[in-house]
Amino acid sequence: MMDALASAAHLAVVSDFDGTLAGFATRPDAVQPEKRSLDALASLAQLPDTTVAVLSGRHLEGLRHVCPLREPVLMGGSHGAESSWEESPLTPEMKAHLAKKEAEIEEIIARHPGAELEVKPFQRVLHLRALELTDPAAAAAAYEKGLALSADGFPKTAGKCVVEFSATQATKGTWIKTLRERVGATAVVFLGDDTTDEDGFAVLNQPPDLGVKVGEGDTLATHRVADVVAVSEFLEDLAAARAAHVPR
Repeated sequence: MMDALASAAHLAVVSDFDGTLAGFATRPDAVQPEKRSLDALASLAQLPDTTVAVLSGRHLEGLRHVCPLREPVLMGGSHGAESSWEESPLTPEMKAHLAKKEAEIEEIIARHPGAELEVKPFQRVLHLRALELTDPAAAAAAYEKGLALSADGFPKTAGKCVVEFSATQATKGTWIKTLRERVGATAVVFLGDDTTDEDGFAVLNQPPDLGVKVGEGDTLATHRVADVVAVSEFLEDLAAARAAHVPR
């Protein structure tokens, strides 16, 4: 597996951030990415015919705040709605949808103090991780209320302690497909841990591509690692193997 990936004519390595490169924290801005994983990705990005990207549910500005990697590493934000190489404008219809979802989430927060709203350029998100730590029953009730909100014809995604409403049809899968075409990747590795990462796994051709699921749960990925520490080990092995196969 590793040897086949390392010898690809053009390898793209794409990783989710939260739960993959970094563990979780009560506050989104308090997460600490694994230095070993960051170093391995930075090393891969310096190799010929190798593209590295971080693809997150966070919006680009927020991702850059917690992830210190910079070009040549590419960034994708808002589950694929944003790309570091281009601007992505909102239409009036999208703006109206987001305003409505924001108001509805605020109503849930008013009934369940401790629940939180995240405002992203293309999404509005009900966050319940902090509330779950102090009042699991209230968090569960707020989660059900979030799930019950209408998506109004736009995407709605339930994840770990989050319910997210999007104003775009972009997914991690569409972003990976665009990246593959943009850089001419002949093999793609994608690592992720959550529900929205399954959209990314779904567009892979395994093999020669490889989906790496982090943690437990059903998945379309064909490889699994236990946790963020195991992600570091995988990326270090991949970086070493790739360096041995490509000319400097």
